[in-house]
Amino acid sequence: MNQAIQVLDGCTYIKSKNALKVVIMASGQMLACYIGGSDKESLITLYNTKQFEIEEIIEENLKLEKFNSDGELWLTVEEVSVY
Repeated sequence: MNQAIQVLDGCTYIKSKNALKVVIMASGQMLACYIGGSDKESLITLYNTKQFEIEEIIEENLKLEKFNSDGELWLTVEEVSVY
């Protein structure tokens, strides 16, 4: 893992976004990554079974600066499942 990028353990379901929030520290900044595309239970199960893959995808997307206009990274269930 790149020491400039740390994915903090755990996730939080954000009902208003219908997504899991994963917190990232990158170069001293706290950033949010959301995983959407399914219901709460399925998202939590996905996170628990694919945590390391999710961290790798987040790192790749950070390097490619794939932020939305709000400065967030978004992943889909499909993106994580096929990784």
